[in-house]
Amino acid sequence: MKELIFADVVDEKVIDVRTQTAFQAGHLKNALNLNPGNFKKYLDYFVGDDEKIVVVIDDVTVLDEISHDSVIGYLMADSIPEDTLVGVETIPASEFLGLETDYILLDVRTPDEITRPAPEKNLLNIPFEDLPKRLNDLDQTKTIYTLCGSGNRSTAAASYLLTQGFDAQVIEGGMKAVQAVGE
Repeated sequence: MKELIFADVVDEKVIDVRTQTAFQAGHLKNALNLNPGNFKKYLDYFVGDDEKIVVVIDDVTVLDEISHDSVIGYLMADSIPEDTLVGVETIPASEFLGLETDYILLDVRTPDEITRPAPEKNLLNIPFEDLPKRLNDLDQTKTIYTLCGSGNRSTAAASYLLTQGFDAQVIEGGMKAVQAVGE
C-alpha cells in the first residue's frame, strides 16, 4: 500500500482508522471512522464494491490490519492540512442525561449485546451495520446522539450520519459513562 499526498485525494472514500478521540478532534470532512479492530467487520456495509478507499492513519503498523482490495493508499494524519479538518461534537453523559430538548438517542449496539439498557427517552436502536439501510428511520430535523458500549461504534455511527447530512453527536464514554452517571 502506498502513501498518498493529500492533494491527490479527490473522489475516493476516506476511512479514518485512528482512535475515536483522534477522529473526534479533527478529521477530513465526509470521512468515516472505522478503527483497525472493526475495519474489516463493517467496511462492506458502508462502502460500495466499486468505491476506491484511502485510509487515514497515524501509525504505519496498522496497515496489515486494514488491507483490502478497495484500499488504494493511505494518508498520514499529520500530513493533512489543519485547515481542512473538522471535528465531531461530543457531549458528556451527565449533560446528555439532563437534556430537555427534542432529540433522537440512537443506540447502535446489536440487541444481543445490550446488557445495560439505554435510557428510554427518544430511544431508537439500530445496530451500526444496519444504519445505511435504515437512514429513513431517522428524523433529519433532530439532533442524533449516538450511543454504544464504550464510544467506538457511536463515533463511527456519528461519522457516517454526518456524511449523510445529519446533525450527530457522540455521548462520551458510551453506555459505560451513562450507567456510571445514573448510579
